[in-house]
Amino acid sequence: MLSLSTLGLSLTYHHGNLRNALLDRAAAVIAEQGIESLSLRALARDLGVSHAAPSRHFTDKADLLRALATEGSNKFITYVFAAAEAAGDNPLERYAAMGKAYIRFSLEYPAYYRAITHPDVAAHADDELKASEKRRAIIIDDAARAAQAAGWLPDESVDDIVMFSIATVRGISAMLGDPLHSPIHSRQPKIQDYDALIERMVCLIIDPAAPQKSSTRPTAKKQSGKKDNEGDRT
Repeated sequence: MLSLSTLGLSLTYHHGNLRNALLDRAAAVIAEQGIESLSLRALARDLGVSHAAPSRHFTDKADLLRALATEGSNKFITYVFAAAEAAGDNPLERYAAMGKAYIRFSLEYPAYYRAITHPDVAAHADDELKASEKRRAIIIDDAARAAQAAGWLPDESVDDIVMFSIATVRGISAMLGDPLHSPIHSRQPKIQDYDALIERMVCLIIDPAAPQKSSTRPTAKKQSGKKDNEGDRT
């Protein structure tokens, strides 16, 4: 059975940072057991404080999750932006790097990621969390526009390619992070190199070497041909 000592968690803290200790322990619980297993009473017990102590910092579980999501969202922004900066000035390389960073963040910081993407947290977001989410959306949108200007899917709307990009990386993150869906627990071969897999998956979204290859928009010729075939059947 897992214990706090085997997880390497320190339950000692000085006066004034119980809030941080609660957030740290909440992140560990979410990573191990999921958001549904989280409760302020259990956190208080784990940290060796009274059941009422957490209420000095968080009114309820939703309040704690909002704080964790805000911290996670800000951390996500820093993480993804750093990956883009490391990729250089090429907008295509930068957007691809952001996609790969998105997936890696979900694997390296599962508690933050789950808090950010949990529907209940989003439904009750406060102004601070909404502001962080807005910054995150602007960064992704601006990067997508720059990549499109550099030749990526020029005939598609930015809204569509952003939605497709986010839906894809979220799906990959779910597959790799969920034991019920991960290839590790399926008939697929065991993943030996996650970085290589992430590279391949993101390349299907945006390939800096061939930025237009992902477009699925029918050409006028194909549309015309379909109509001609329909006419032949009548």
